[in-house]
Amino acid sequence: QSFLTRDNYQDLLKDCFQTMKLFGSKVAFLPLGGSGKDWQQEGCAAYQQMVSRLRTAGEMAKQESITIGIRTGMGAKFDKKLLKKVGSSQIKVYYNFQDHRDICKELRKLGAQRIVQIHVSNTDSVNLQEDPEINLPKIRKTLDKMKWSGWLVVERSRDVKRVRDVKYNFGRNIAYLKQVFQER
Repeated sequence: QSFLTRDNYQDLLKDCFQTMKLFGSKVAFLPLGGSGKDWQQEGCAAYQQMVSRLRTAGEMAKQESITIGIRTGMGAKFDKKLLKKVGSSQIKVYYNFQDHRDICKELRKLGAQRIVQIHVSNTDSVNLQEDPEINLPKIRKTLDKMKWSGWLVVERSRDVKRVRDVKYNFGRNIAYLKQVFQER
């Protein structure tokens, strides 16, 4: 079941928020990919239900002083419209490189105020510094111009020849992120 179909979604959000308190976390991640694709058609009943549930989630998050990052996989134009319909400053985009090809253009369209976190991983085949689809120095310049600051999250981007070598893959990806984002 998904966020869109579970009757107890508010209870699940409360549990999430309680866990966040225990860890001192201020950002929750709500991936909407498991909610199917029906809701991605503006104006349909499933879309209206998603907007309604996200409004409720935003109100709940506001009471807890946290932000919920959503991943739609749909692009900046769709995300901007959805966030406008939801109308909550507590609901923002959890931007994922894997969902977009012109990353800098999409980041600029969204704007810094709509992005809560960025998932910098792409896909399993190469580490970030060898990925021809990820120009991290250019992305950093774009984010700097936008005056965005926040968390960068790494999950994938594993070298296909060493997929199971977690220390190697995460170590290389994190070292490259530090090289690009910490140099001034």
